[in-house]
Amino acid sequence: MSTQIKRKRTPRENELQTAIVTSLQSWCDSNQISCTSMEFYANQQGVGLGRICADFVATLNDSELLLAEVKVHQSGELLAFSDEQFKDDLELELMGLPILYVYNKTEQLAYHQKPKPISYAAETLKAVNYSSPSLLQDAFPCIDKHHNLLGWLKKVPPAGSNITRFAELFGVLRSEALLSNGLMMLIYGTSKVSFLEDLNGAALNKIINTLSHGAAGKYLNKNDQALLESFLKEEATAFSRWYKPNKLTPNSRPRNGGSSSSPSP
Repeated sequence: MSTQIKRKRTPRENELQTAIVTSLQSWCDSNQISCTSMEFYANQQGVGLGRICADFVATLNDSELLLAEVKVHQSGELLAFSDEQFKDDLELELMGLPILYVYNKTEQLAYHQKPKPISYAAETLKAVNYSSPSLLQDAFPCIDKHHNLLGWLKKVPPAGSNITRFAELFGVLRSEALLSNGLMMLIYGTSKVSFLEDLNGAALNKIINTLSHGAAGKYLNKNDQALLESFLKEEATAFSRWYKPNKLTPNSRPRNGGSSSSPSP
């Protein structure tokens, strides 16, 4: 899996993302859905442990997560489509992360009309499709086989009615700014250990401090690995791809003093 910083975004992607996020927030406010979104810069994105594999995230009723990769669709093709990034996203999906590609179905969205129609939020979201990486396959989406984002939002359960695994952790985390690939792996890539079983929260807080956005580096050091193994038991293997590579040669010896701290992102 690549650990490089994600490529720079194009102006058209920024415009589309603004339309989607603004419409998402407006529609949720009008439909009594709590929604908090956060958008990320290129140097915050990627597939490293402490980065985020999306252009923006939105938490809905503190129980559902929209993890969105934005693409501009034109003449049947997703522009600026990266095969390397797509392979990474496929792998993350297989690991359990709910990443979705979102793209426009039409050239002009209601959000961009002057003046905006009163129902611009619903109309914009209805004109934006979503697809998991595995159902997308490549840069040429089968539009008729994908559903729109408005339909996805309508399936979000009412607040307090769905105690998801994400809701368990977010109840402790309380900030989208801390979300990272590492924390999402803790939520979606493991299942046997309940966060609520850690009654005093000490172990969970240590895990969050280790994996949160801006704190974690590209890899886990030996102490981080031991902490995860003690908390998650055999499910800690979900993080093995982020174990720091062993670069020792046959003639080299490790330094004294144990493992070093995680490198900065």
